[in-house]
Amino acid sequence: MPLMYLAGWAASAGVLAALVFIIRLIKHSGAPSGISLTPATTDDYGLLRSVSVIGDLAFARDVRDRLRHNGVRATLATGRDGMVRVLVFADELDRARRMINF
Repeated sequence: MPLMYLAGWAASAGVLAALVFIIRLIKHSGAPSGISLTPATTDDYGLLRSVSVIGDLAFARDVRDRLRHNGVRATLATGRDGMVRVLVFADELDRARRMINF
């Protein structure tokens, strides 16, 4: 009976070692096509486009409020880099750029 328990533990250790080996192979040799092991490096905001990237939240809010005051739909998002992005819809991007760059 104790031999069966030992065999079970040995089988579990073998499966665990195989999984570790496979994970290391995938991690070091690159993932197969279609599989991503790391998150995307760019931020995706769907229909929204970044009109400005600002390091200060208070200043980003001022820019957003200025755009809203002039009829441009705008919002804020913080990227993975910690920078605040002022986002607008694609059809208002050129108008928004002109407003904040004069």
